[in-house]
Amino acid sequence: MWARGRFVLFAPRRVLALLALAFRAARKAAGRWIPPGECLWMIAAHFVEVWKHLGEERNTLRKQVLARDRHFCQVPGCSREATQTHHVEYRSAGGADEAWKLAGLCTAHHLHGVHLGYIRVTGTAPHGLRWQLGVRLGAAPLVEIVAAPPATGA
Repeated sequence: MWARGRFVLFAPRRVLALLALAFRAARKAAGRWIPPGECLWMIAAHFVEVWKHLGEERNTLRKQVLARDRHFCQVPGCSREATQTHHVEYRSAGGADEAWKLAGLCTAHHLHGVHLGYIRVTGTAPHGLRWQLGVRLGAAPLVEIVAAPPATGA
């Protein structure tokens, strides 16, 4: 089709009318008559230039914390994927939006463990967290674990 210099498109009239306007704008921007293939290329390039910022992934604090925690839940013994970040000190109690005050947790431990009160975490992330598991009203937690810093290879 292109070797013969023809371009055939079957589409609703509204689409064809819109395409004709887009071709006219592309030719006006080029300052000369250009073939349909080049018009489509210019239209596509303009589209990418205008909308490319939407494809850029933002480097949020949440993403940084999950990457630091290697996308694993930080509750001791859990091997599930960390999908949420938890403020070690609740924001309502003055907790900071800093990486050292956030821990990556799986949904179950975050919502059903921490926020229902069965798990308590204090300290600083990632290597100074103190976990209390099986927290019960009026009784000591079933388990207390202090995260040890990683071994250094000297």
